[in-house]
Amino acid sequence: MSLMQRVWTGLVIVVVVFLAARVTITLLSPHPVYVDDPAPCASVSENCARLSIDDAHRMDESPLIVAAGAEDAFWSTVDDWADNTSRLTLLHETQDFRHYAAATPVWGFVDDVTISLDRVTGEVVMHSESRLGLSDLGVNPERLDGLYAYVA
Repeated sequence: MSLMQRVWTGLVIVVVVFLAARVTITLLSPHPVYVDDPAPCASVSENCARLSIDDAHRMDESPLIVAAGAEDAFWSTVDDWADNTSRLTLLHETQDFRHYAAATPVWGFVDDVTISLDRVTGEVVMHSESRLGLSDLGVNPERLDGLYAYVA
């Protein structure tokens, strides 16, 4: 076998393995559709981040409270953040809730990002959780840090 044939064969094998890995990741990942806040992160979870009055899992910021009358401006800012965040897809939207899917660029791991607002108390709950795996390598807290900085 010539050098060119070996290179070509190696390249084909790499592409096939990569595509098989992407398909496996997609098939093994659950596909939840949240219409309300997901359950809080498990206390030992390294693939989830949450910021709320009751739970600040892997987050250092103070919970957000939206003042009465500022709810529409808050959601406008959230929607602007989502529009300006790459690889973020809106899956479900209500007046006071958003569910997005955020995909990693190479391997296609998907995280679910939810944001909710209680119009009575003004409490905002931000939640970002990997669909697959034991660790998010810090991506979910970083994502919520970015969202927090954008809307605060």
